[in-house]
Amino acid sequence: MAKPNFLVIHTDQHRADCLGIEGKRRVFTPNLDYLAVRGARFSAAYSTCPVCIPQRLTFLTGQLASTHGVQGNIGIPYFPMEHSLPKELRGGGYQTALVGRTFHTVPSDDPNGFEYYVPGDPSSELKDTKDHFFAFLRNNAPALAGGYYGNGTGNNSLVAAPFHMPNEFHHTQWTTEEALRFLNVRDTGRPFFLSVGYYAPHGPLNPPAEFFNRYYNNGDVDEPAIGEWDIPPVANWNPDRTGYVNLDGELLKSVQAGYYGNITFADYQIGRILAKVARMPNTYIIFTSDHGENLGDHYLYHKSRPYEGSAHIPFLIAGPGISPLQVRDEPVGWHDILPTVLDLAGLPCPEGVDGESIVSLLETGDELDRENGDELEREKPNWREYLHSENSLRGAHAGMYPALPGQQVEGNLMYEPSWHSLTDGKWKYIWFDSSGAEQLFNLVEDPDEIIDLSTREDYSENLISWRRLLAKTLQGRPEGFTSNGEDLVAGRPHEQLSEDAEQLMQTRISQGFDIAYKHYNKPRRP
Repeated sequence: MAKPNFLVIHTDQHRADCLGIEGKRRVFTPNLDYLAVRGARFSAAYSTCPVCIPQRLTFLTGQLASTHGVQGNIGIPYFPMEHSLPKELRGGGYQTALVGRTFHTVPSDDPNGFEYYVPGDPSSELKDTKDHFFAFLRNNAPALAGGYYGNGTGNNSLVAAPFHMPNEFHHTQWTTEEALRFLNVRDTGRPFFLSVGYYAPHGPLNPPAEFFNRYYNNGDVDEPAIGEWDIPPVANWNPDRTGYVNLDGELLKSVQAGYYGNITFADYQIGRILAKVARMPNTYIIFTSDHGENLGDHYLYHKSRPYEGSAHIPFLIAGPGISPLQVRDEPVGWHDILPTVLDLAGLPCPEGVDGESIVSLLETGDELDRENGDELEREKPNWREYLHSENSLRGAHAGMYPALPGQQVEGNLMYEPSWHSLTDGKWKYIWFDSSGAEQLFNLVEDPDEIIDLSTREDYSENLISWRRLLAKTLQGRPEGFTSNGEDLVAGRPHEQLSEDAEQLMQTRISQGFDIAYKHYNKPRRP
């Protein structure tokens, strides 16, 4: 039997509830909703480190941040990936391809196992030299348009405005054209693995006018989730860097128009790729995102926090034999993609992988009674009970959460620089390792995390149970987060890089290599 093809479509900074099929927000995504109906939608998919670089290394390696060593948004060049997903597939006879958003490896022109490699990435350090998208703009875009950011938007900005050039110069449409180009010229003698990376809905919040105005001209807005425990900022800060903000009025209206418009424009473009792949029946399709967007929830913008807007992500899979209309509630993450794809491809999974194949969770046509179409009894697969997530904001923290005069800092969770969380999709426990502060949420009854149950006496046993579970999870970590496997120890260093990863970073610097986000690269330990 011929090996299957794989199409993995990943957006950036896309909240789980920003799919129309979720029914929670006014976002229109007809193509992604159709993909969800065609196969399985995982309702408890979470980012295990909700910022770009750690998650994208997790995609490539199948390893959690605690294993590969990058636990914050800092990057290392030539990170050792002997067994990356594209390398394993390429060794198994696949034509591997990447177009658009990369996996944040540095330098961006290192393909790390992708044979067909067309990187186009607004986060690339090579925008002025080798990045394919920005080279396309230099050669073709209107000379006086001001470049990609000519309408005043920016990659991390709250400023939102309609795109100021024809659609063909938008990163979302360019990525789609490059994906279709690969599908037209691919080696038909081999199966393919195609990674299609959209930068949207990550800023710039610059969808074409028809997509921006679809939401801006609508009088409705989705109000941010503000908990009884939240502390508002005394003022909004620099719109280009702030992560602590009160989204309200015109600011909320325009930001949602830009963010939602980016999603709907991406959905329309994804529909073009799905139409092409519809003529390739032996193809598995995965849609997901590296992390979410707080979008004003809890007075937060951007990602990097343990709350639902930031950590909860979409995860859809459809393909040969996968039964439609499935909604799975098992907790899954990006570390599960590598073993899943290799499993479906009939290839062995390398050692050192933290994830598991989700194939056993998927219902297939074989589970139907062939005579009457009834579902047969199926033993519930053995699966993990929860996911552990973490992040360290050290180094980036001061610029994202400035302590303006009059701002409450003590007891304000926005000023906690690092955290751990556990969730099974029904409950969530959060521990801020610098201070030892805790939170507990019942996600079934309180999906917006409005009510912190950690201080309620009637939930004390529940809190202790989750606390001990986290201590068990962190046992053996070199930071010393636990004392005896049952008690958590606050105040331990939780850096963006493990000691091994930092040593590698310093070695690369001494060798003259560039690294990502070098303004965060300061000595961290004596």
